[in-house]
Amino acid sequence: MLAVSSLTIFVIGLNIHLQMQNPYWSAFLVLMTGITASSRLEMRAHTPKEIFLGLIIGVMPQVLFLFLWL
Repeated sequence: MLAVSSLTIFVIGLNIHLQMQNPYWSAFLVLMTGITASSRLEMRAHTPKEIFLGLIIGVMPQVLFLFLWL
């Protein structure tokens, strides 16, 4: 979750920075984040709390980087 959510936020920030009008990568990565989370829950590899924590840990550095970058 950490890696997928970090990549998703980075691609969204890159689209904003480069002013690209291509929403397909962002939508695809958001979909992949959801599929990753649901598969981890279905396989009982993690609890919902661990999934949420991984999502937050992956998103926070990217959001902080966006404030410095944009």
